Amino acid sequence: MSAMQDYYYWSLVHAVQHNKECSIIHTNRDGTEVWFDCKVHGEKTTFRVARKSFSWENDLQKDQVLAFERAEGLRKQRFQRRIIFHNIYIIDFEPLQYDGREQKDLQLKKVKVKLERYVGEQVYEIESLFSHLDLAVPNVEGYSEEQFLHQAHQIRYEVLSQMNTERKEEERLFQYGKPFFTYIFLVAQILMFLFLEWKGSSEDPLTLIEYGAKYNPLILEGEWWRFFTPIIIHIGVFHLLMNSLALYYLGTLVERMYGSARFLFIYIAAGFAGVLGSFVWTSNLSAGASGAIFGCFGALLFLARTNPRVFFRTIGYNVLALIVINLIFGLVVPGIDNAGHIGGLVGGFLAASIVSLPKKPKLYVQIPAFVSTVLLVLGLLYYGFSIRTTTADEPYALSLASEYIKQKKYEVAIKSLDSFVERDTNNALIYYLRGYAYTELKEYERAEQELKESVRLDSNFHEGYYYLALLNAELNHVDEAKENVEKALEIEPANKEYQDLQRKLN
Repeated sequence: MSAMQDYYYWSLVHAVQHNKECSIIHTNRDGTEVWFDCKVHGEKTTFRVARKSFSWENDLQKDQVLAFERAEGLRKQRFQRRIIFHNIYIIDFEPLQYDGREQKDLQLKKVKVKLERYVGEQVYEIESLFSHLDLAVPNVEGYSEEQFLHQAHQIRYEVLSQMNTERKEEERLFQYGKPFFTYIFLVAQILMFLFLEWKGSSEDPLTLIEYGAKYNPLILEGEWWRFFTPIIIHIGVFHLLMNSLALYYLGTLVERMYGSARFLFIYIAAGFAGVLGSFVWTSNLSAGASGAIFGCFGALLFLARTNPRVFFRTIGYNVLALIVINLIFGLVVPGIDNAGHIGGLVGGFLAASIVSLPKKPKLYVQIPAFVSTVLLVLGLLYYGFSIRTTTADEPYALSLASEYIKQKKYEVAIKSLDSFVERDTNNALIYYLRGYAYTELKEYERAEQELKESVRLDSNFHEGYYYLALLNAELNHVDEAKENVEKALEIEPANKEYQDLQRKLN
């Protein structure tokens, strides 16, 4: 009887192995327990089939509890509301009843369980399971015990050989290269952090901008290298610590999968894509390896596209969970550059598509990926430099210029606003701050031009009229000074500073 049951068990596993609608997610070493997913009438169902025998009923029940708990773990790992789980035993004989112990009461409300046993001659009934899964039903008519035994051994050998081959492929997949550039980037970002702290503070916007953080106005002025330098710059020790941990775990995994050269390309390309996404969609100052790290996620997603069975059998659901958690975290926590994260994720996936996995070139994927990546990058750069409005960037730029002025860095303050003037901004405050900075540099004619432009753009800008009147007085343009202070008073008649200046001029 055992030979017949072995035959049906190994025939089922063999059929599942070669069915595109099914995916094996776990097997034990000897192949006597297999977990797989299959689509049944359009609905994903998880099966566990075990070729085991139990002497006592309570041993079987313990095994059921462990199986159900694992099914519940799968449901949580996959973020499913409910899982349909079939637990199937192919056993030689019914286990003996054992009394004296209470069985664990298992409460799994979100696991819809179907429990089946095929004992002895009942193994014939498993043919209905073959039909249920759209698998070819074994034709065993007239089989003798010896034939069952022979066929069972042959199919078992084929199944275990394929399992062994797949295991070796999985092991090779994650052992292609050794981490090298991961550690280089780790050291680089730590050293850069210490350098920023030495120069001022890694949380000081002025220090960050001076040494390469992403800052849109300076990128617009042609500092293209800022698409790359933010990858090793971090804002504060917590930011550095979190990204260093993520890089250590994800970077080593991706570098082992792709090899050092491919990893270097993926990491830098994803970092660039993250900064590009941030440049196009956000205005804030930003830095960090997050975009490149999300690119590592993207490289792992490429595995899901090319070899979904291996992906979901090994790292799949954990990777998807981490991506979702990090994206949600970026949406709900202020100050996180989610545009950079998404840009890095897409960039990493495209970069992995271009280089492909080692020893598995797919030109029909690589060439379209390269062309589409080039077109996408060129399109985003054109949009960012030529079409995108800089209005959203102005508030941050103004606060930064004010900070420069407080520190008496007047030339830097002027330079930080140049790109807005070149694009003919209509923000009066930009010209006002530039006029103030030129005044402090004693470039009075330039200052006067800037202040006149500020009040031209905003006729109710009384501070602009007042400061212009002060500058007129400094240049002995008394009539113009009187005219401008009067305009300031028309808007703010109760302002004592304006009144005092008017009395002095008269």
